[in-house]
Amino acid sequence: MQPLPYIFSPHADSPQVRHFGALVAKEFRIPRQLGEIMYHRGLRTLEAVQAFLYPQLSMLPSPDSMKGIGEAVDSIVHACTTASPIFIHGDYDVDGITATALLTVFFNEIGIDTHYYIPNRLEERYGLSVRSIDRLLAQSREAGRGGLLITVDCGISAVREVAYARERGLVVIITDHHEPQATLPCADALLNPKQHDCRFPFSQLSGVGVAFFLIVALRKAFMERGLFAARSLNLKKYLDLVALGTVADVVPLVGVNRILVRAGLEVLSAKNRPGLLSLCECCGIGHREILAEDISFKLAPRINAAGRLGVPRLGVELLLAKDHAGARRAADELERLNTARKQLEGSALAAIEQQCAHQVEAGVDGLAVYHADCHPGVLGILASKIVERFHRPAIIFTDDQQHRAGTNLKGSGRSVAGVHLFHLLEQCNGLIDQFGGHAMAVGLTIDKTLLPSFADLFNRQVTTRHAEVLRQGRGIVIDCHLTDKSILTMEFAWALRLLQPFGEGNPEPTFLLSREQLVQPKGVNGHLRFQLRGANGHVFPGIGFRLAPAGRNFHGSQDLVFHLKRSWFRGTEQTQIQALHLVPH
Repeated sequence: MQPLPYIFSPHADSPQVRHFGALVAKEFRIPRQLGEIMYHRGLRTLEAVQAFLYPQLSMLPSPDSMKGIGEAVDSIVHACTTASPIFIHGDYDVDGITATALLTVFFNEIGIDTHYYIPNRLEERYGLSVRSIDRLLAQSREAGRGGLLITVDCGISAVREVAYARERGLVVIITDHHEPQATLPCADALLNPKQHDCRFPFSQLSGVGVAFFLIVALRKAFMERGLFAARSLNLKKYLDLVALGTVADVVPLVGVNRILVRAGLEVLSAKNRPGLLSLCECCGIGHREILAEDISFKLAPRINAAGRLGVPRLGVELLLAKDHAGARRAADELERLNTARKQLEGSALAAIEQQCAHQVEAGVDGLAVYHADCHPGVLGILASKIVERFHRPAIIFTDDQQHRAGTNLKGSGRSVAGVHLFHLLEQCNGLIDQFGGHAMAVGLTIDKTLLPSFADLFNRQVTTRHAEVLRQGRGIVIDCHLTDKSILTMEFAWALRLLQPFGEGNPEPTFLLSREQLVQPKGVNGHLRFQLRGANGHVFPGIGFRLAPAGRNFHGSQDLVFHLKRSWFRGTEQTQIQALHLVPH
């Protein structure tokens, strides 16, 4: 198979870039190459580099500039002072679950009881619905006298549902981060930094991020009114929840999100919340620092499993657990559900991959496939795997079990960097029943008979708008070509940590060593194990997952494309080479 081309940053070796790298090296005492990487990621001044390397909570913007914050705070304070019932309506993914837990814990700690509800994705539609409003209100004996409804991570498109809630006597506050549509709900307050006339300086918050800025404003308001319990609250302790939801929702880890997640990972690593400690223990990471990738690949999939398989409250119960015994029961159940999720995913993946492979061979850029036997709870994760394999936006459909006539399909889509999936669906709106989401992820329903027309239009939109983006992405992106191994030291590895957390918008840097000789390479169950000699005689252990097919010879000269990663073995931390591609010479 022809190796993929290398894709280097524009002007990678230009004098301007090297000069900036040298300035960064002198100012911050880190390797020049890291300064060059930051330059290519848009950090073009020393002040920008300072803010990126050393983000502080004091750099967070005031919530006062978020449209609707004043109305939201006034409504909530009034509800609290009049002892009106407070209802929190969340969503069934990690972002919605953490946002629900965040508000519930905050109100509880200032002495205010609340009721919360998470929809069941197997029985109910996404977000706010008439049924979910009725079920939420049924939790309170006082619901007949109205109350206050706060949505988190949903509600921006719930025009009819908000009208119904207000008819039921509720004051409604929407907090959401999904893309607003042309018609907004008539809520008493609407918080969403993506509103076109919102002056908040950062629009890429997660749902739990929006909820966090709400409690920042609430704490200030309660303190001004002399509520002692609010005065004693240190909001930093909630940032473990914010980091968890923000990383899981694949929003860009830059700007405000970077500040929140960097601080939140510190809180999460302390494991002061019994539920998160128990979940980390289930994942085998209870003894060490938590990284953003641990959220993506260990913690979030387990919490998401509850929502995917129709037990959404379990995730909130884990995060609200007050003792280790209850937390451990919830964590064990999440582990069981995650195992079941993997089985459901595996049963459908091969057939979906085959359909997508045929579409790719036919030149399709926007993938849309239907699988009748796919469990609806795993559509999103299957779409993610298809995107990872084929580097194209993908939407996976199955039959909508909530539609009694059996003529509707439910779909979940994921995208690649540079392709705004929500905007693509806006161009296909005439063929869609309902949809919502953001740049990287969407959910939708369509009439089954319209699937061929939708798939054709979706593909044409992707090709017309994003062909160049997709073409550039079908190669091996190199952040730094190491012309020799003199830079490959433990000091370099330590300095690289300053660029964490890695994730969407700030990917882990990819390095290239040309014509390298691996030390003691050997295949183990299809994976490659090896060593690499760095500078000063230091030997780095190496791993290449699924890079050692039977019969492959690794003893010759190789181009090595890799990440330099932190890993733990039997409780001991080490720096490891993770091979991504090997190109023989």
